[in-house]
Amino acid sequence: MNIKQKYLDYFSKIEKENEKIKAYKTITKTEAMEALENNKNPFPVVFADQISTKGIKTTANSKMLENYIPPFDATVVEKVKQAGGVILGKTITREFGVGKTENSYGTCAAVAHSENITGFSSGYKGLMHAGAQKNGLFAYIPTFGLISRYGLISVASSLDGIGIIAKSFANIQNALDIVTGKDEKDSASHSSDVDFSHLEDIDLSEQKVASINKLENFADVEEFLAKINVPIDEVTIKGLEYAMPTHEIISSGEFATNMEKFDGIGFGYRSEDYKNIEELYKNSRTEGLGMAVQQKIMFGNFVLSEGKYEEYYVQALKARTMIKENLEQEIKNYEFLIAPINLYYAAGFNLAGLPSISIPFGIEGLLITTRAFNDKRLLEFSKKIVSKLAGENSW
Repeated sequence: MNIKQKYLDYFSKIEKENEKIKAYKTITKTEAMEALENNKNPFPVVFADQISTKGIKTTANSKMLENYIPPFDATVVEKVKQAGGVILGKTITREFGVGKTENSYGTCAAVAHSENITGFSSGYKGLMHAGAQKNGLFAYIPTFGLISRYGLISVASSLDGIGIIAKSFANIQNALDIVTGKDEKDSASHSSDVDFSHLEDIDLSEQKVASINKLENFADVEEFLAKINVPIDEVTIKGLEYAMPTHEIISSGEFATNMEKFDGIGFGYRSEDYKNIEELYKNSRTEGLGMAVQQKIMFGNFVLSEGKYEEYYVQALKARTMIKENLEQEIKNYEFLIAPINLYYAAGFNLAGLPSISIPFGIEGLLITTRAFNDKRLLEFSKKIVSKLAGENSW
């Protein structure tokens, strides 16, 4: 099939069914067909609407940014384009990553809808793992800082990163090889000379693995891992039960600070109904931001306020340190920790900045983490499991 026809077929299907699947905020057919010119290695990609794309609307699914067209690409977009990536569109997200939306998992819906698409989205709170499980996809959130955050409209700067979603494990692996590495535009980014395109074969029976599961409906996964000779112990991560409230407090405080620039004066939607500067500021934010976003800002300002900062925010920072240290201690004893795909665990891994991969298998799915910057080993371990699953499932 002619390569251009292949992409025209992509868009024909997208335009016909997007209203039903609610995946795309912006469809970039013209830009995609232009990107195919002189492209020796084209591959289809989508980016969440929180990731900046030069010349293409990036709205964070909010009225506040409804007409925003970035003059620059996020670093991850730049790298993908250089490798031959062809952008099919921008996908629906929660408003600014936290608000209500017609589809919280738009990137997952887009990837699931067509063959061989790789998606990039915010890894906030590990939500993409839940979306991937719902749509039968793989999702990978790397060690914090391994992928540059430059150009990401962030919820919480110390927690956010960009993750990868795909139908096939191979696409996760290939994408990670393209987008990792140091970026001078992101002070939190780390250099990486790891070759993710070549993974070593490993013996599953020699790996040190522990289950941290405290929920139901995970026996099917644990039984399968035992069947393929993965030795599994059970451990408890002290303090992990505080991961969700800890994440909410820290992310809200950072979110409130990050959202200050969207004031209708210097940046973002501007109300037409005002008599003075105070009304302009108030009405622009009231009209331009959804209720859930406003509530998170208000809660963030509350936990940062005088008299409450020590009581809430400082305590949350201490809880984050405790969770991180306890996870790291167990990872010294067991290289890999496994759990069902659940925000209870994903939020904890996110707080600790650890890499995680979700595999769509079983009732609740399989979520795996390891120590920071042990991403290649995590891929090698996961690839071996996926190869064993291939005997029972079609990927």
